[in-house]
Amino acid sequence: MSEEKRINPQITKVEIGIREMRDIDIYPLSMSDQLKLTDVLSTAIGAFAVKEDGDDIALVSFIVKLINENLGRILGMVSDEDGEKLLEEISNIQAASIAEIIYETNYGVVAKNLKSLFGKMSMFFPSERPLPQSVSPIPDTDSNTSTESPIGTEESPTDS
Repeated sequence: MSEEKRINPQITKVEIGIREMRDIDIYPLSMSDQLKLTDVLSTAIGAFAVKEDGDDIALVSFIVKLINENLGRILGMVSDEDGEKLLEEISNIQAASIAEIIYETNYGVVAKNLKSLFGKMSMFFPSERPLPQSVSPIPDTDSNTSTESPIGTEESPTDS
């Protein structure tokens, strides 16, 4: 086992390259960088959501702009590389693989852990609230309602 993996098992080696392949290390984001990345993505998605034209071309354009403006910066956050220069060495498939590693390492595991934690905490927060003492259920009572009509039927003149 490499020394890096022993120190931090979240470090992932990724093979990149267009003409010549080489390995780079992808590190987990620091909490500060993770919050910055989340803020960048939230702001960008929020800005897109308030636009009135939500057609497919606008969505593709938005995604391309988001990647262009932020991918090099993100790659710099998760590696020892100059993120902008690294863009010249990776393919789209390699970038997608790196993005998946970044998500799983920094968000996917955290989401699973938080879901588990909330499940454990649910015993402290019951989903059904008990009724207050002043709103106790009304007990069943016997009813002596008659099915006979209290008003008699009128005899018709032909009945006599």
